[in-house]
Amino acid sequence: MQVQPSAQLIDHWRRSLAAHLPFARMEYAHVEHLARAAYERYFPPESVLLEPQASVPEALIFLRQGRAVGRRVSTAESDPGFEVETGSLLPVAALMAQRPVRSTYTALEDCFCLFIPWPVARDLMSRSAIWADFLNQRMLAFVEASRQRWQQQLQAQTQQQQNLETRLMDLPMRAPLALPSGASLRAVLGLMHTRKIGSVLLTDEAGRLSGILTRNDVLDRVALAGLSLDQPVSQVMSQPVLTIDAGSTVFEAALMMSRHRVRHLPVLSQGRLFSVISERDLFALQNLSIRHVSGAIAQAETLEQLQQAARQIRQFTAHLMAQGMQSRPLTRLISQLNDSLTGRLIDLELEKHRLSRSQMCWVALGSEGRGEQTIATDQDNALIYESEHPERDQARWLAFAKDVNLALDACGYPLCTGGIMASNPPCCLTPAQWRQQFDQWIDKGGPQDLLKASVFFDFRALAGRADWLADLAAAVRQQAMSTPRFIHQWVQNHLRMAVPLNWHGGLETRREHEREVIDIKLCGTALVVDAARILAFSQGLDAVSTTDRLEQAGARLGIPSDEYRGWITAFDYLQSLRLRHQMSLKDPTQKPNWVPVDTLDQVDRRVLKASLAAVRTLQQRLSLDYER
Repeated sequence: MQVQPSAQLIDHWRRSLAAHLPFARMEYAHVEHLARAAYERYFPPESVLLEPQASVPEALIFLRQGRAVGRRVSTAESDPGFEVETGSLLPVAALMAQRPVRSTYTALEDCFCLFIPWPVARDLMSRSAIWADFLNQRMLAFVEASRQRWQQQLQAQTQQQQNLETRLMDLPMRAPLALPSGASLRAVLGLMHTRKIGSVLLTDEAGRLSGILTRNDVLDRVALAGLSLDQPVSQVMSQPVLTIDAGSTVFEAALMMSRHRVRHLPVLSQGRLFSVISERDLFALQNLSIRHVSGAIAQAETLEQLQQAARQIRQFTAHLMAQGMQSRPLTRLISQLNDSLTGRLIDLELEKHRLSRSQMCWVALGSEGRGEQTIATDQDNALIYESEHPERDQARWLAFAKDVNLALDACGYPLCTGGIMASNPPCCLTPAQWRQQFDQWIDKGGPQDLLKASVFFDFRALAGRADWLADLAAAVRQQAMSTPRFIHQWVQNHLRMAVPLNWHGGLETRREHEREVIDIKLCGTALVVDAARILAFSQGLDAVSTTDRLEQAGARLGIPSDEYRGWITAFDYLQSLRLRHQMSLKDPTQKPNWVPVDTLDQVDRRVLKASLAAVRTLQQRLSLDYER
């Protein structure tokens, strides 16, 4: 029989619990309730805290002090295990599913554990939403806690802005103003003047949206064209109308405005006109908008103006991170703005070199090809050019590409140290030469070929003849999928790089400048990217982004959704950690991916280890499926 603990001991346990998530966010009475129901046990080093049994565990274990290692039941003698730190709860998954545990937990040092009877912990879920959410999705809870903490820090450094994750239907927007498309220009312009609005929506006889007239249309198509104001507005309205669903976010609306260079978007709900949103509506509270940055890029005529635009991209990124934007849409936005800047540079250089877009295709590779760029990124690009005499014409295209590469470097996108740039002769080829080059890489499959595959197989047309690249990509996917030897060697090369976890699941660091660091790109995101790439090409998928590749490959291969979504969650967190570290650097080009471990709090350390453990399961999946 358990001895009733003293009031002082119960208070000590309560304070031990309250020092960790989720207890730190729970009501005082709820934490005390758990402490009163608990009992404590001591485990010396190398003793077993918990091991697989035939029955379901009876209690939730809180590791109040010490460290332990968990090892899953496996036939592999070299199972590295996973570290369990002070503040951890176990075995949550087994208790929630009411099944026996599947891992053995062994003390690495003196461990003091609080055992909370499961009926008590389970019953509290009905009274504490925080406790219930944590037990149901504990890793997501840790990720969210980490994101919120970092968001608060950034908000102290940057100006608070409107949340771009808000849905359009949740914004206070005006009711749409619409007129029949048969109305006269005089009537429509009079209404715009009276209401002081910049656009009017036009509908057909059935009330369906058929067009829009904006102030810019009035200048271009009415005033300058000298049209009679008695003409029907249908003759000058813009059609078809670009629209957006009311369930979309402010970010998605801003992205659409930027991509299509429009200032007004009709908002539809279930196919019916809901409202109209303008750039002014979206960014009234912002000093810097996506439209502002992309507009500066589009109007740039000099390198100095593009350098200023590049600085605005980085500044805007900091603002969006302060708003709490997730890593996935943030890296996509960075990539789009970088695309715009590169495209503008290409146009300026094409004009200077007297060349045409119709004769070339500028190819984004690597992270830019995947649309996953962070703020500290170098160049990875290539060029496809048209020529019946490549030996004669290549020099001209190389000169053009060199000027683009140097201008990008001046804008803060460093030259690729590996030489993967369009100004390098092996990266500047005709369509036929590129096809021959990919054939050689896939058929030969040597170490250097596999290294090139890791960059060149993430290709996306950025400017020029996108159809050339589409044809090449389809052929390359088919060839890779039908060459098992190449996929097998690719997997073997990938598995040579292990995640930075030691034998008991702790972080494996390297010492740099008197600090313990982890290269969060080389040992983290790059592993997920490469594994997703292998899965995509082995299945002939045309997905380019890492998350799309994992989702599509996971579904096609019949991998449990919890498993591949876990890989995606890990990748998103590692990307977020990279961005946060880069934002903290005064010079993001200096070791932008070396994260000092001492800068991470307990929550981030726990999420980092869990994310790296998820990456390890991804590698194990590749080993089982492709190494046999």
